[in-house]
Amino acid sequence: MVKILKLRNGIEIDEEKSLGKLKFLDKKSPSLILGEDGEPTGEIKDRRYDILSKLQHDSFTVVLPAETDEKDFPFNSTVKLINPVVENYAIPNGRYVDAGIRVTADDIILDNKGVASKADPSKSTTNPLKK
Repeated sequence: MVKILKLRNGIEIDEEKSLGKLKFLDKKSPSLILGEDGEPTGEIKDRRYDILSKLQHDSFTVVLPAETDEKDFPFNSTVKLINPVVENYAIPNGRYVDAGIRVTADDIILDNKGVASKADPSKSTTNPLKK
C-alpha cells in the first residue's frame, strides 16, 4: 500500500495575499468512497472544483467536504474560498517521489465585489461614434 506523507495540520493561508482574485473554472466529478472490494459505493467522499488564481497565474483543484452543496457557478465567476488550507503531500514511487499540493476549503461562494453588473437592456450599448 502506498504511504502518503503530508503536513499534519496543513498551512492556513491569507487568500487575498497568496492567491489574489479567484475565478471559477469548472466542477469535477466528486470522489466516491470505495468499498472493501475496491468498487465505488456511490457515497460521495468529497467534491472537487477547478479554480484559477490570478496572482499565481495558474489553476488548481479545491477539495470541499461531501456535505457541501454542489456548486454550479458560471464559468469565470469571481469566487472566494471559506477557510482555505494548503497541504503538501509526497507519494513514494520507487526511487522517486511524486509531490504536490492540495487545497481544501470549507466552501466556495460567489464574490459579489468582483462581479460586473448586467447592462440595462433599455439603454443602448452601441458606440455613438460608429454609424
